[in-house]
Amino acid sequence: MKVGIISDTHKKVGRAKKAIDFLMDKNIEFLVHAGDIVKEEILEYMEALPIRYVAVLGNNDLHLYSVVDKYELVTEPFYFKLAGKTWKLMHYPRYMFPLDTDIIVYGHTHDVDITFNGKNLILNPGEVCARDHGFSTCMTLDIEDEKYIVTLYYRKVGEKEWKSKVKEFLIPKGE
Repeated sequence: MKVGIISDTHKKVGRAKKAIDFLMDKNIEFLVHAGDIVKEEILEYMEALPIRYVAVLGNNDLHLYSVVDKYELVTEPFYFKLAGKTWKLMHYPRYMFPLDTDIIVYGHTHDVDITFNGKNLILNPGEVCARDHGFSTCMTLDIEDEKYIVTLYYRKVGEKEWKSKVKEFLIPKGE
């Protein structure tokens, strides 16, 4: 299964749509948004996708509490199962511990994190908004029988081309 992961779109609706469209072109089957959505228009865009999604409320999303029932919008930490794996989704990394799921996704820091400790895959896709680093970032996670393939995509503000970096991690037997 291929999952698209984004975070920290903030007020940048155009950049959010470009990142989502880019991930859709990569044939993702599910989309995860790790918070700081800010604009309901981004939720409307995700709701119209032909795939399922989940988005978690971030510290800049208090105004979106009024629409949680309208979208696949959750509070943190949110636990779910997908592709035979247990997931924990949050915006704040303070909910990182305990490391109690296979895959942990967070946002807030605007910094990319791709860490695997042999049991837990920890992911932060960085920032779609490009506020802190001048790059829009997003990622895909391919979950295969024996490995995770994480591809980070990044695009400098003002450029059209997305570049990528790939990391692969073997999943220990019995996981």
